Amino acid sequence: MSAADEATTARHAPLTRRFKAAYGTGAIADGVAAAGFGFFLLFYLTAVCGMSGTAAGTAKLIALLIDGVADPAIGLASDRLRSRFGRRLPFMVGGLLPFACAFGLIFSMPASLTGLPQFLYVTVCLVVLRLSLSFFVLPFTAVGAEVTDDYRERASVVAFRLSFQNIGILLGVVLGLGVFMAGPEGLLGRQNYAPFAWTCAAVMLLTGSVAIAAVRQALPRLHGPETGGGHFLSGFGREMVELARNRSFLILFGTVLTYFLAYSAHVSLALHASRYFWKLDTSAIQIILLSTTLGPLLGAPISAFALRHIEKRTLSIAAFLSIAVLLSWPPLLQLYGPAPLTPTMATVVLFINGLLVGTAIMIGGIGFQSMLADTADEHEWLFGVRREGLFFSGLTLAYKAASGLGGLIAGLALDAIRFPTDLAARGPGLVIPGPVLDRLALISGPLPAAFAALAPLFLIGYHLTRQKHARIIAELEQRNGRTGA
Repeated sequence: MSAADEATTARHAPLTRRFKAAYGTGAIADGVAAAGFGFFLLFYLTAVCGMSGTAAGTAKLIALLIDGVADPAIGLASDRLRSRFGRRLPFMVGGLLPFACAFGLIFSMPASLTGLPQFLYVTVCLVVLRLSLSFFVLPFTAVGAEVTDDYRERASVVAFRLSFQNIGILLGVVLGLGVFMAGPEGLLGRQNYAPFAWTCAAVMLLTGSVAIAAVRQALPRLHGPETGGGHFLSGFGREMVELARNRSFLILFGTVLTYFLAYSAHVSLALHASRYFWKLDTSAIQIILLSTTLGPLLGAPISAFALRHIEKRTLSIAAFLSIAVLLSWPPLLQLYGPAPLTPTMATVVLFINGLLVGTAIMIGGIGFQSMLADTADEHEWLFGVRREGLFFSGLTLAYKAASGLGGLIAGLALDAIRFPTDLAARGPGLVIPGPVLDRLALISGPLPAAFAALAPLFLIGYHLTRQKHARIIAELEQRNGRTGA
């Protein structure tokens, strides 16, 4: 029996829960990084280090654009690599240490740096961090798709990975707000961020190493490198052109780009709004940030029930519109309602609202990712080849470009409303004018909500319905000489 036949046989064997847990542990590193990027980075750079919002947003955008463009090349390279350690493992091993170190360095910026040197330091750290994270995460995710050929086992592997990623986000928020930045002025203490970041880096190294060990044990199950394919650059260009010809993919690409632009802008300003507009303490902020990570517990069963009765496109449109409403109404109520909410009442309202936002994100995400899987079938029907890996890289490009633009918009908006920077140096007695706080509420809620409301407009043009997909599957089975199970 050849090595390829042995791998095929191995992929039909059930996976143990121990392997799924060890493999999924690697997603904790990604989740911790997501918490650091999403919730803390812009606040740290502007309020703590004195960087302008425009400069901080530009640095994030440069890093994300470079990384987003590199992602398809990284994915294709990991498909074609030939080594005695397989295709994916060398990339994971090479990316883990730079990834963790760059995360520690970005939050350990020397206080002496200002102006251009400060901007260059942040940009270089972010570029290294983003690229090394992609070197780890993209092959890591691909392993989950190829370690088994069983449909249900694949779903189980994905469930483990997403669950551990959520644990990583929770851990990042708790380490930040609950441990290192706890207390009335903990968020403004520059000395708190370096130990937070290096603790997170240690967690990344530990969990990433566990995942690397699991992938190494699974090497006999994994696919070998593709044969042929021509020159790397010519193959890369050809496959990107092929991707651009798929109308359904382009619709999903536009949806991701618009939605994550809104989400990134909102999350980047969450600490500013919570601390200064809502006047919440660190414990209340932690509770609110954690609420969106609990919403998926409600969203998963709701989406499973809803998809039995309505189209995926309809479900996703409803979820994205709900997110737009949920992002906008609390600050509008506080600004224009009959009576402003007290910090205690605001905590309750924002916690419930965050829970609903997390639920809607999960519902929209499940519907959206299911549409992506259907689009892969349509792509095979149209072009005769399957491109799940390329689809993933393309949508990752949209996500990262949108995240960079969202961070830039958040930074520009802070400067436009003249929100003060370097708050840590100005001391706790600084009084921010009321009109500035009112504008902060508008740019952190209704402004991102307006972008979120645009995302469903792309999905109106998505016409891959349940009936059409069933016809595509039937035709593919006839074309490939298979019969339906």
